[in-house]
Amino acid sequence: MRHAWNRRAAARRRGISSFELIAAFSLLVAAMASTLPLYVRHQRLLAESRRERVAMEELANQAERIEAAAGTVDLASLTPSATALRRLPGVKLAATREPTSLGERVLLSLTWNETGRREHPLTLAVWLPASFAAEPSPPPEELP
Repeated sequence: MRHAWNRRAAARRRGISSFELIAAFSLLVAAMASTLPLYVRHQRLLAESRRERVAMEELANQAERIEAAAGTVDLASLTPSATALRRLPGVKLAATREPTSLGERVLLSLTWNETGRREHPLTLAVWLPASFAAEPSPPPEELP
């Protein structure tokens, strides 16, 4: 008789109770609710870092252009590249030239439509030696 009772009790305990299902489901929902905002924030940070990388590459390219032209580039004519225009919404490039005792300092600033970016532009300084600032370099020689 005792042996039969153990079989019946074991048969009743084989399934999952609704209380266990509700507890498991609530734990799953709580875990998802706590990790979903982290995932969304992570995606936003990735997009922001991609835009900053594009902006830094744009500033570096403009700086190389100024150095290659030996500082004779008209700063008012500088415009963002097509890639920067496509990837950075509302991008604006500004440049200022300041003489120093060691030559000239060209300060490039890039802003775009992003929270806080207009107040804190991404900037890059280009230092031109005094020889670049004083006299333009001769045109490159053509090889036969």
